[in-house]
Amino acid sequence: MSDKVNPLKGISVVLVFAGFMWFLWWSLSNTSSELPSQLIDRPVPQFSVSELLDENKQHTPDLFKEKISLLNVFASWCPACYDEHPYWDIYAQRDDLQIVGLNYKDKKDKALYFLETQGNPYEHILFDSSGRLGIEFGVYGAPETFLIGPNGKVRYRHVGVVTPAVFEEKFEPLISQIKQGF
Repeated sequence: MSDKVNPLKGISVVLVFAGFMWFLWWSLSNTSSELPSQLIDRPVPQFSVSELLDENKQHTPDLFKEKISLLNVFASWCPACYDEHPYWDIYAQRDDLQIVGLNYKDKKDKALYFLETQGNPYEHILFDSSGRLGIEFGVYGAPETFLIGPNGKVRYRHVGVVTPAVFEEKFEPLISQIKQGF
């Protein structure tokens, strides 16, 4: 028997390693906050869901008419939502924005406890325990935030925590454009 190393085997190992390194570089260099959305510049999907705090109250897309809105997808099971939640108190102080929560794939008692312990910055909270409305919006998980113009059209989608820096960099310019009629 010969102790010769098969050159094809060595090349295969190098190619597999190079492919893995390329994939690792590619996945780290693409930011998850920039996931595309089919809804950009389109009306919000049709829906009728109950208010988390009052199940007798139903919400429809009319909720997003006449005001610039931020729709924040959150859940009690989402660790990043706990990190993000204090920032929503800051954004909710603005008179030019309507802050709407979308409680996503959550149990009602846990969602209510989340708001009781963390605070409630939302004017309205859509309760989506099944995740159906989230599917209509193309939600991958929580947190996600949609900027919706007063015409009911989605203008921007952000995946991840909306820190003050993200708000200033991503949302403020678009809010200014919407106010100017663009």
